[in-house]
Amino acid sequence: MNQATIRALSQVGELVKEEKHDPRQKFIREKDAVRVYCMSRPKIQEEALKAGAFYKIGGVNLINVKIFDEYLEGFRIPGVMV
Repeated sequence: MNQATIRALSQVGELVKEEKHDPRQKFIREKDAVRVYCMSRPKIQEEALKAGAFYKIGGVNLINVKIFDEYLEGFRIPGVMV
């Protein structure tokens, strides 16, 4: 790999770190979950409901991060490289 490629990959890594949610946050808004989990809004709603991680307070939709992360880990395929 040349220096330009390494630098570009480093910048991408920094952008990904910035997009992650604050680990101290218990809840994130549904629209933020779309960016964090790289899923469509309907898919986030569907899976969060299945996980029991979906909260609706007035007009605000929230996702419980801990519950949702644990639920998603159930879909992990160990030992498979993509």
